[in-house]
Amino acid sequence: MKKIIYVLTLLVLIFAISGCSADYDMGYVDEGSGESNEVRLATNELPDRKIIYDVDIDIDVDQLTEASDTLKTMIASDEWFDQEYIGTNSHRYTIRIKTSRLDDFINELKDEFEVRNYSKVGTDITVEYFDTTNQILALEAQMDRLLELYEDASISDMILINEQISNIEIELQNLNSTINSFDSLVEYSKVELSFYGESDSSRAPFIDRLVNGFLSGIDAFIYVIDGLIVVIATIFPFAIVIGGVSVGVIFYVKKRNKALIKKETPKK
Repeated sequence: MKKIIYVLTLLVLIFAISGCSADYDMGYVDEGSGESNEVRLATNELPDRKIIYDVDIDIDVDQLTEASDTLKTMIASDEWFDQEYIGTNSHRYTIRIKTSRLDDFINELKDEFEVRNYSKVGTDITVEYFDTTNQILALEAQMDRLLELYEDASISDMILINEQISNIEIELQNLNSTINSFDSLVEYSKVELSFYGESDSSRAPFIDRLVNGFLSGIDAFIYVIDGLIVVIATIFPFAIVIGGVSVGVIFYVKKRNKALIKKETPKK
């Protein structure tokens, strides 16, 4: 029993030390100058850089619908739109483009359209990526050792080992989820693209705009008549009551006046 507890404690200490020993010097990528600092790891080998790219591009166009249709032909089958916004004078998109062809995609946009603004920012996550990878390797080694101890453990020791295994499995799930997220962000770059131009309806022929104006006038007329009918229906009950009272008052006054005139008239 004491031996098992000692081994478990030793494994926890080894894991803690291995997690803290991954001491890196952070690198920085400046896409504006095209220069970058070298990322130095604990080992002597330089791994592949893990960089997340974000592109922001504004484009002036003559016809928004035509430009949007052209853009959709530039998107590969394994790429997609995260968001689309279709406005009167602008169309905005958030697109996921494979990083391996990101530069080709941007050059194609520049050849096809008039670019107003453009920026490309790279975030180097090499340190975080390989630190997470090292944590996974350390946890997997610890898991293998616990499984070896489990074979010859007593019932009470098995309970302790199972508890440690459960904690490691949860931590591994979280770390693997982080790695998968990193891989997706590195493989697919985010492109924020905006088209600016006049709406297609404003460029419609005169007859089309005339017809649209006439139809809009009819809609407005129907809307006014509809509102007027609602107002009349609302005040109609009040009109009936007030009208009935008014008629009664007028009838009473006339009858009373006739009676007074008749009474004041001298008999011959």
